Amino acid sequence: MSAQLKDLTRMNQASPARSGMVKVSYGVHNLEAAIAGKSVSEVRQSLKEPLNIDPRALALVNSRDVAASYILQQGDQLEFVRLAGEKGRDRRGRRFSL
Repeated sequence: MSAQLKDLTRMNQASPARSGMVKVSYGVHNLEAAIAGKSVSEVRQSLKEPLNIDPRALALVNSRDVAASYILQQGDQLEFVRLAGEKGRDRRGRRFSL
């Protein structure tokens, strides 16, 4: 486990209420971490390799599209998602049409 992931998932042992916890998911990957107060872009950067987050994935907080600068709050649910039916790109970087 990377040091960044360990740091993000470290729980505050002194607080029984588990303050600052945010649920994060991408595909089949789910975790709960004490990351309240961090921006969506900070979390994306820290978890891009451990969760294999696609750089094109949208960030949703509590099912709403948010900016990368959004600051996470305790109890938020952060999801990184790809749009249904999104195909990918060809060798030249052009999107495949549906």
